[in-house]
Order: sequence, then C-alpha cells, then structure tokens
Amino acid sequence: MRLWKDYAHRPERELWHDDEFGNVHWYCCGNPLEGRALLDGVIRAMSPRGARELRKIIDDLDAFMGPSYPATDRQR
Repeated sequence: MRLWKDYAHRPERELWHDDEFGNVHWYCCGNPLEGRALLDGVIRAMSPRGARELRKIIDDLDAFMGPSYPATDRQR
C-alpha cells in the first residue's frame, strides 16, 4: 500500500521519467506497479466489508493518478 501511495503522489514529470527510462530504485525498494497489482489480489481475498474499505482507499489513489492510469480487471 505504501509503495502505491508514494508513487501516486509523485509529480507527473517523475512518472513520465520512470515510464521512459525505468527506475533503478525499484530493484531494492519494490516496484509500485507490482504492488498495485498485488493489492487487487488482496482485495479479492478479503471479507466483503474489508474489501470495500480498502477498495475505497485504492480507488482514491487511482483517481489521483488521473485518467492515464489504466483501469484494472478487478471484480467488484
């Protein structure tokens, strides 16, 4: 969760740099995009109430990323 939250709040220019050139720090600190995909699996494994609460937090972060962030195939 922390990786995705930190990544979502980075300036857009840094996100474009990561997209074009990669980020060498991901090797030691974790890839936030893989972390985001893992969160979808966690949501599916949680109780419905807990999943709704976590989904709300993640949806807010995804919305903060803007329309360029592709929607995931998660089930609601």
